[in-house]
Amino acid sequence: MLAQQLGIPQKKGTKSFLLILLTDALGTGLFAPFSILYFHIIAALPLTEVGVALSIATIFTIPIVPITGTLVDRFGARRLVIFAQLLQGVGFLGYLLVNNMVLLIIMAVFVNIGQRIFWSSYFSLASDLAGKGERDRWFGLLGTSQTVGMGIGTALTGVIIAALGTLGYYGIVLVNALSFFLAAGMLYFFVPVERHTESEHRESQGDYRLMLKDRPYLGLIVTNTAFALCICLLGLGLPIYAIDALHTPIWVAGVAMGLNMALIALLQTFLIRHLRSLRRTRTIILAGFILMLWCLLYILALPLPRTIIIPYLIIATCIQGFAEAIHAPTSNALAVEASPLALRGRYLAAFQISWAIANLVAPTMFTVLFSIHPALPWAIAAGLILLANLGTLLIEPHLPTAAIRISEKIRL
Repeated sequence: MLAQQLGIPQKKGTKSFLLILLTDALGTGLFAPFSILYFHIIAALPLTEVGVALSIATIFTIPIVPITGTLVDRFGARRLVIFAQLLQGVGFLGYLLVNNMVLLIIMAVFVNIGQRIFWSSYFSLASDLAGKGERDRWFGLLGTSQTVGMGIGTALTGVIIAALGTLGYYGIVLVNALSFFLAAGMLYFFVPVERHTESEHRESQGDYRLMLKDRPYLGLIVTNTAFALCICLLGLGLPIYAIDALHTPIWVAGVAMGLNMALIALLQTFLIRHLRSLRRTRTIILAGFILMLWCLLYILALPLPRTIIIPYLIIATCIQGFAEAIHAPTSNALAVEASPLALRGRYLAAFQISWAIANLVAPTMFTVLFSIHPALPWAIAAGLILLANLGTLLIEPHLPTAAIRISEKIRL
């Protein structure tokens, strides 16, 4: 009964899958918010050089996305998710050796290939574990599990670095790498192999040309790119913005991110349940307006006195959490429901191109714009979200009705 109330599907392996995501996210939360600072401080690389190196590494990995979609439709998602976890673990171990830009690019290619494969196959695996009417709450619960792990990891990182200094940076990278190996092992032993029959394989023999003719879905990918970019800027930019522009102690960014993620974890399923009366597209637009408010609050932080800047920054960061809490599960459910079953692997992989582009652009965008003026990254992000909201309104009438509306039966 409790599992049903939480939104956990009845299929075998779902509870283990939640624990696996928690483990993965805990390690990621330790490293991700301080990734640019790690290479800046430990490898002594300039911020702009780090941003460019990470973007170059991402360029090489974008072709992995459509290839992964084809492999998912052919072989199933579970094997690819396991491989992705192992590849990321190897890449993060390599980060311990980085001391120049070339080595950073090489190791980042390993990590980014793993990330592209993971996110291009993860949602197919997750949707296989849930029925059609369960996916909004299931994706919300998966997001909660990831957010709890990320939040705990992020909160611990600020404390660890403040206490251990340079040794703390090495420690968080090592633990992050080990978390990927552990998650891969748990997925192999505790989540059953999905059934992928020959008939399903034959039905999936279409290629990406069919998806490229689906203009409403392409529009969904474009608008989601703006959302993904804005969300990426928080993890990449907050530590640098807080320390270099607002002159706060190093622990403030970690605490702010930790509380942001705690808020997402606590409220995500609640918010999704109470927003079911809205069209999925309208819920996404609501998230966009909240993101624009968050960007404005960050800009307004610059002239504030130091006596109030710490609580102000924490509150503003938590406001961003409301947007992320409702956007992530809603956009993912919309992407699943708007895709044909036989080509779902390809469609969802294509949808993840929005995140690949965001991860490509965000490091360079933030470091370059920040070097011009600290407020500029947030101003540009707000403008992009405004355009994305308008785009979502334009494509809404052309998406399948069953995809943008949750049926009365499912709402109950």
